[in-house]
Amino acid sequence: MTHPDPYQQWQPAPTEQLPVPVTQQYHVPVPTQSVYVGPQAVLIPQKSAGAAVALELILGLFGIFGVGNLYAGRTSTGVLLMLSFWGLFWINFLLIFAVVGLVTMPLTWIAYLVFGPLLAARGVERHNAGVVAATHTAITRSY
Repeated sequence: MTHPDPYQQWQPAPTEQLPVPVTQQYHVPVPTQSVYVGPQAVLIPQKSAGAAVALELILGLFGIFGVGNLYAGRTSTGVLLMLSFWGLFWINFLLIFAVVGLVTMPLTWIAYLVFGPLLAARGVERHNAGVVAATHTAITRSY
C-alpha cells in the first residue's frame, strides 16, 4: 500500500465533473421596486395578575417590595415602593429606641403587603387592557 505524497500540490477535479450549484440552475426574478406591506399586528403577550401578586407577597415577606409592579411594567412605582419601604424601615428602626417604632414598623410592613399587590394587580390590568386595545387598533388598520 502506498501513501500519497504529503508535499504534492492538491489539484481540483476537472470542471466538467463538478455539479452545477442550485442557484445557477433556476433564475429567480428579483423585484426592482420595494413593496410596502403596511402596518403589521404584533402580538404582545398578556401578563398574569396572579404572578404579579405572588411576586409582591412572597418577596414582600422578606422586605423586598415592588417586584410585582416591575413585572407589571410599572417601573417607577416598583422602584418607588422598594426605596420608600427601606427608607421607612430605617426610620422605624431608629424609632424603636423611642418605643414608637415597635408599633410603626409592623404597621408599615403590613401596609406595604396590602397595597403593593393591589397596585401590581391594577398595573397588570392596565397593561393587558392596553395590549388588547393596541392589537385591536393594529388589526383594524391593517384591513
